[in-house]
Amino acid sequence: MIVRFCVRRLGRARGEDVAGDVFRWAFENRLRFLPSHDDARPWLFGIANNLVRVALRSVGRQGLAYDRWLRQEENDQEELDTHVAAAIDAEHDLSAVAAALELQPTEDVETMLLFAWEGLSYAQVAEALSIPAGTVRSRISRVRQHLHDHLGLSLVTFDCPKRSQGGSA
Repeated sequence: MIVRFCVRRLGRARGEDVAGDVFRWAFENRLRFLPSHDDARPWLFGIANNLVRVALRSVGRQGLAYDRWLRQEENDQEELDTHVAAAIDAEHDLSAVAAALELQPTEDVETMLLFAWEGLSYAQVAEALSIPAGTVRSRISRVRQHLHDHLGLSLVTFDCPKRSQGGSA
């Protein structure tokens, strides 16, 4: 799941390298993980998100992540199994969605991607990004509203009732 997240954001080669860095960093800093947490995923996704952000900055183009997502580069025929792609009606143009997302603040889009792509609960996204759960809800709501306003999508209702209570999806 960490590898998939990194590959989706950066493309196969760069994403796999960054995913390796995530696990290397996590191992080297394993004493920072609080054993009181019953799930390491939010901690690992927080590390991954930070390293992806650094990688995107080094490339100099934030749009790279969205382009890779749309093209499914390197013959990656795996179907997009995200909630966002499943919820978007087939007649809508995904490039318009990507363009609309590029207009949103990076933090809001990252929050939505952790929630939609990786299936993290609001609480887990909050933990991964070190922000309050209310901020997660606000960011996801802003992205949904932005997509609705700009594309007319009555987006994205996720059928995951456990998420709002912090369930593990």
